[in-house]
Amino acid sequence: MGHDFQAPKQNDTKQWTKVMMLYRHGYTYHNCGCGAGYRPADLRELSDFLEQQEAGKGSEGKRLLQRLTS
Repeated sequence: MGHDFQAPKQNDTKQWTKVMMLYRHGYTYHNCGCGAGYRPADLRELSDFLEQQEAGKGSEGKRLLQRLTS
């Protein structure tokens, strides 16, 4: 998951579900010295976060930036 990943408590199923869903959508907690970027704090914020990220992938500039940083 990356150097910046801090595991939730073992019995915190909502947080583990959030982590699992972020990972399935390609989000990890790696830090290149520029910060890992925003990650939703709660499972209830995840849906909006993923929708916003998908909407932003449509622009050519966003696609270029993603290719350069991948």
